[in-house]
Amino acid sequence: MRTNISSATVATALALVVAAACGYSPSPASGTLKCSPAGTCPEGYTCVVDKCEKAGGAAGHAGTTGSAGTTGSGGGAVDKFLGTWSFVAPSTRTINCTPDGFTETKEWSGLGEMFTVMTGGQAALRTHYYCDWNLDVATAGDSTVIRSGQSCSATDTSVTPPVTYTWRGMLFTLTPINGQSGTLAADLPYNYMTSAGSGSCTMHFTGTMAKN
Repeated sequence: MRTNISSATVATALALVVAAACGYSPSPASGTLKCSPAGTCPEGYTCVVDKCEKAGGAAGHAGTTGSAGTTGSGGGAVDKFLGTWSFVAPSTRTINCTPDGFTETKEWSGLGEMFTVMTGGQAALRTHYYCDWNLDVATAGDSTVIRSGQSCSATDTSVTPPVTYTWRGMLFTLTPINGQSGTLAADLPYNYMTSAGSGSCTMHFTGTMAKN
């Protein structure tokens, strides 16, 4: 049974699955394609946090920020969330699996684990951590709310036998405290399958976050 795949490994695996797609569409929508493993995109696009963005796309995303006003928070309400967030102490990742009973609680700071929150996508905000997640802003405007029904799969071929993981987004609540720090509560349960067996795991993050 394998459970300790990292978010960086996931990003690489997903990029391998879709890398060829970056060359087949002459004009895909900005942010809909992933960059190749080498960080390249079709002509006229730039690789931004694993996604192929059209040149000048940043300005377009600023327009999307304005749409966040539909939450009643105003166009600038998402600014506090934007940026790259790193786990600092105290932060933990806890995994519990069935049917084998595997359990692990690990200090999650100091490992280089991070995620970047951006505008765009299908919601006010988006990020990538194990999967791509669309995030709304809570009514109070002080935290993110993950959209329901999101999932992704990837296969870790660095182990024998290979393991296929499918993650589901249940909770991804980033709460900025000030301009440079915040907290994260996230639940990203997953199923795993190998030729040797299968199972399901809960995966919970309690994070203290620092904006880079």
